[in-house]
Amino acid sequence: MLREIAIGIGCRSGMSAESIICLTLEVLRDAQPFAQAKIFTLSRKAEEPGLRAAASSMGFDLVFLDEAEFLIRQSEFASRGATRSAKTQELTGFSSVAEAAALMGAGPSARLIVSRRAADGVTCAIAAKEDHA
Repeated sequence: MLREIAIGIGCRSGMSAESIICLTLEVLRDAQPFAQAKIFTLSRKAEEPGLRAAASSMGFDLVFLDEAEFLIRQSEFASRGATRSAKTQELTGFSSVAEAAALMGAGPSARLIVSRRAADGVTCAIAAKEDHA
């Protein structure tokens, strides 16, 4: 069992909690068992009520990542398996959001355990450290 997983989420502005929860639960079904989880996303999403409501409903802490550091580390995240997306780059200024957020949240020794999935304006991915509980 994994001690903790990092759930990376990217979403369009104004997304409903229901859309975020639906995709997150779908992605979690493919994850290994875990003891704890946190959601990681961009700091620009701090005022998104749907994202806050989704995290609260699922019982996960919501962590907003520093975007200056996030930008500097994009190449690192790509080298660790984050998928580069031209569309994401155009819309956000980052080549990866959900996978990169998961990797940043899980720490430098983490790897992706569930690659990004997208549905209805939401993307989600999961990363975890190699250690086990």
